[in-house]
Amino acid sequence: MLKRMEMILSSPTGQLPPGVVELWSLSGEPEGLYSGLPKPYVEMIISLSGNHFWRSDRLSDPLNFSGGWITPIQSGPRFAQTLGALHLVGARLTIEAAVNLFGPAINRDSAYPIPLQDLIGAEAQLLQEQLLELTTESSRMACLSRWISQRLTHRPVIEIPTLRALAEMRWRADSLADYLGLSSRGLRKKFKNQLGVGPKFWLQLHRFDALLGADVSQMNLAEVAAAFGYTDQAHMTSDFGRFAGRSPHNYLKARLDASAPTEAPHFLPD
Repeated sequence: MLKRMEMILSSPTGQLPPGVVELWSLSGEPEGLYSGLPKPYVEMIISLSGNHFWRSDRLSDPLNFSGGWITPIQSGPRFAQTLGALHLVGARLTIEAAVNLFGPAINRDSAYPIPLQDLIGAEAQLLQEQLLELTTESSRMACLSRWISQRLTHRPVIEIPTLRALAEMRWRADSLADYLGLSSRGLRKKFKNQLGVGPKFWLQLHRFDALLGADVSQMNLAEVAAAFGYTDQAHMTSDFGRFAGRSPHNYLKARLDASAPTEAPHFLPD
């Protein structure tokens, strides 16, 4: 169960560095095991409080992450537990920006998150100390934004369509190719070279992310499937089984039964 959890978001504005989708902070007292579901972006997370244990599945041995970590693109849920009060500050990065910051090592579906210290060495601890010295969430997110901006060496070269545009494309790779002015082969090549993932998988992750963030409480599952461009309800259920390890019905029930912040739909009590 998650109790007394609060998430603060810094919505996308012109002040965010290119490639930063969102900045956020999460604090509270999680209890027991919870799932981290796949996202269409890479997250850079710095822990200011709590001792965190991640598992690749419910039964695997946990690894301890106390300072900070990177969550690469993943194709299934990971499982975590925090001892003590949790306080995280994070940045959601496009895949391209994350590769630019941390190198190709982050662009893989690994069983566990990657410790931030493994990627940037002693700078990880220095960044954590800077954030601990600040007293407000807005100042911490501003500090993290500056840190990222100073280290990005180039602007992203793939134009990321808005969620509305992707929805209008019905999450189809051929429509995305037309939007970017590329052939299907050119789209696959560009995504492989720039992002390291295929456009179809990238679109599947964005659709799953959009669905998790939508208010579907007044819709039945067949209506949800149709609204998000799935062939049918079975198609949507298959995607949920792959990405969340559970059915859409069980996911929605778990969200209703928990006090998890509505702003964190990928953060799920197990």
